[in-house]
Amino acid sequence: MARKPFDLEKGAIRPIKRGLWTAAAEKLSEAETAILSMEKAEHRAGYENAWTRFVDSLEGFWVRFYDEGKAQFSSFQPWAGKVEAVRKSEDLLQYLIQARHQSQHGRIPMDWEQGKLLIAPGFNGHIKSLQTYADGTYEIDAKPLHDGLPEAKVVHSPGKPLLPTIVNKRFNQTFAPPERFDGQVISNRSPTGIARTALDFYLDVLKRALEQFQT
Repeated sequence: MARKPFDLEKGAIRPIKRGLWTAAAEKLSEAETAILSMEKAEHRAGYENAWTRFVDSLEGFWVRFYDEGKAQFSSFQPWAGKVEAVRKSEDLLQYLIQARHQSQHGRIPMDWEQGKLLIAPGFNGHIKSLQTYADGTYEIDAKPLHDGLPEAKVVHSPGKPLLPTIVNKRFNQTFAPPERFDGQVISNRSPTGIARTALDFYLDVLKRALEQFQT
């Protein structure tokens, strides 16, 4: 008689074997997804929720990574200690650690630029009158210089997201949005720019650890 595999019980949750630091890598994947959510967000609540998921996922990676590493390898803690020293010395990494603490206490995790109205951007012609209203509507009397040119519009620019200064009142510490990382000026200091810089750092940490400890 031929052998057959066991039938799986209906509704059963099948076990799987995870590789080294797979659970930690899942957190970095969550962090990447959170960045993409920020980049595609259509309102502030969605953006701020994605930022919270990002800082939570990033710190979740480190906790899982460190816990598994020290349990698996006797030489891991000295190696990871060098990474921890960077986490403490680099303003960008410390800022994100503090942002995670802030988000866990339910505080608003983001600042925003002051909103403004853009009057007839790209319009070429004469504007005779303009009236705006509190309900978000407007009336404009404008004539393009030539037929076929775009009409005049009023565009609402609600303001871009800005990283806030974080104040840790318990320890009387202040963490300003980071300006430098690894000795270099950060070219993109937007929340997503800071997030991608940090994610690249932790991806490299995982890569180097796998090269060092994977057998």
